[in-house]
Order: sequence, then C-alpha cells, then structure tokens
Amino acid sequence: MGTEVSSDKNHDNNNSSYDDEQLAKQKAIDDWLPITSSRNAKWWYSAFHNVTAMVGAGVLSLPYAMSELGWGPGVVVLVLHVLELFNYCLGSFSG
Repeated sequence: MGTEVSSDKNHDNNNSSYDDEQLAKQKAIDDWLPITSSRNAKWWYSAFHNVTAMVGAGVLSLPYAMSELGWGPGVVVLVLHVLELFNYCLGSFSG
C-alpha cells in the first residue's frame, strides 16, 4: 500500500509538470499573438470592420466592371441594377 501512495504522488508530480509545460506553451503563444485580453474590442468594431470589408469589395468591383463594359453598356447595367434594387425594396415593404 505504501508504494501505491508514492506512485500517486509521482503521478501528481508528473501531472503538475505536464500542466506547467502546457501553461508555459500557452503563455508563449499568447505572448506572440497580437490579440490579447487587454484590447478593448466591442462588437460594433467587428460589425463595422465586416461592413467596410464587404463594401470595399463592391467599390473596387464597380470600376472594373465599368472598364470591361464601357460607357454605354456599363451605364445601362448600372441603371437596370438600381431599378431592380428599387423594385425589390418596394416589393418587400408591400408584402
């Protein structure tokens, strides 16, 4: 029975050293990461960032589309899209 207790102590010491190693590894990763708990990020910062990322892609794609289509077809497609969007918005309010 005495050996069982000592093996439990050795097992606890091994777990403790394993836990210390894991904590050291986690601390090294946390120190390396630029995002830490000390930053005061709010949910609306993330929402704003996501919206600007999506709008940015649209803002960059419009000049490319116009350059590929040219003035005539580009303006026609743009006007048709605005009319479609307007129709969609009015349709969603009436139903």
